[in-house]
Amino acid sequence: MLATLLAVTALCAPARAADQAGSVSFVIGDARVVDVDGSSHPVARGDKIDAGQTLVTGSSGHIHVTMVDKAFLSVRPQSRLKIQDYHYDAAVPANNRIKFVLEQGVARSITGRGGEASRENYRLNTPLAAIGIRGTDFVVHANADVTRVYVQTGAVVVSPFGDGCLASAFGPCISASTRVLTAAMNNAYLELRSRTEVPLLVPIDKGLEPPNTVAPPRPEEPRPAVGDKQSKAGISFEARDVIRDAAADTLKAKVDVAAMPAPVPEKAPELKAPEAAPVVVAIPVSVPVPVAPPAAQFWWGRWSTYITPGQEAQSYIAAYGSKPSERQIAAGNDVFGVLREKGDYVMPGSGIAKFALADSEAYYMSPGKLLTAAVISSPSLLIDFGAGRYDTSLALSASGMTPVTVQSSGSVTTQGQLLNDSNAATSISGFVSRDTSQATYVFDRAVSGNVSVVGATRWAR
Repeated sequence: MLATLLAVTALCAPARAADQAGSVSFVIGDARVVDVDGSSHPVARGDKIDAGQTLVTGSSGHIHVTMVDKAFLSVRPQSRLKIQDYHYDAAVPANNRIKFVLEQGVARSITGRGGEASRENYRLNTPLAAIGIRGTDFVVHANADVTRVYVQTGAVVVSPFGDGCLASAFGPCISASTRVLTAAMNNAYLELRSRTEVPLLVPIDKGLEPPNTVAPPRPEEPRPAVGDKQSKAGISFEARDVIRDAAADTLKAKVDVAAMPAPVPEKAPELKAPEAAPVVVAIPVSVPVPVAPPAAQFWWGRWSTYITPGQEAQSYIAAYGSKPSERQIAAGNDVFGVLREKGDYVMPGSGIAKFALADSEAYYMSPGKLLTAAVISSPSLLIDFGAGRYDTSLALSASGMTPVTVQSSGSVTTQGQLLNDSNAATSISGFVSRDTSQATYVFDRAVSGNVSVVGATRWAR
């Protein structure tokens, strides 16, 4: 696979040697640069790094490069990373071209002004996968057999190479095997192996080799940004824009949203006066008072691709409400983005909880990305905190569509993240609330004939 990747990338338009990519800001241990002609020489602080050169480190080597657009690149021990192309044009962002090839080892990339202005022209290739960015600080571990990606801020789009995803291209690939990883999932990483077809989400506490464990960062590396907005290397993305754009990019076709019904809020039952009792003496009658549903601790909205004028209240941005600084991205799929309250989440070590469906929105997605509103019935969600497991099921139906049952089982991390089992037919991504009284997840499942079902749910107990 590595030989194939190198052969493909060699056929690409060569990087212009005149393009300076950056300069070395820190170096230690066994570290060198391989020039385009194959010659190798040690690297020192202050050295200029050009597109086309390859950074190589030994068992103790670290190389930090400050790129010309204020981005940051770290090549950690036992690694080999080629700066295949790095052309930054501040005046004409469409001319930006940024491409790295991590042949082996561990590297960290923090997006700069070039990636910020022209994310469709940024790419990091490994022997197995293409990685696109969305204003991001991420770490990659790669070799011929595996690619692992961990996001510290923002989001990445990871796709295995194949039809529709070529090593020679720029930007993120979009396919059925594409997966998006966000910083909200900071207790997990994406892993793609040579024998698997799609990247799988692996909890860090259950993974054998998270990227930052394989090759830990030096103290000289910038600390990961805190909060939604990055401040390092001139980055100004907010998480809500990052995830919205990442999902929107997966939907290139026009969506028929005109026929999509607006969600109808549930109407509280009307109270009727009790019938007069046929007695002389009045008898007090107890009238049941409807109980208000619990205040939401999760919120979702559809990406802008699915919003028509006049439906802005149903958008992902509107889900931030009046308190955007108190909410952060939690999960998402092709149609929905889900928000949760910011803060630390620690789950109990025991107990079993049964949840009822409080809110939901679901659709059948047909070829051409056409959506048909679906009705959810027979909902069930059970979480065993002691075992760290969940089990859920839903039945979906719509006029003219085949009824579908969505079922999923998986793990619940100590931070409350729901991770479906790797062999599951349904993709689930969700969280449990801080007080464990609510849960949320988005789902998608292929049905047949290029038809799939997709939805967002909120549960309460």
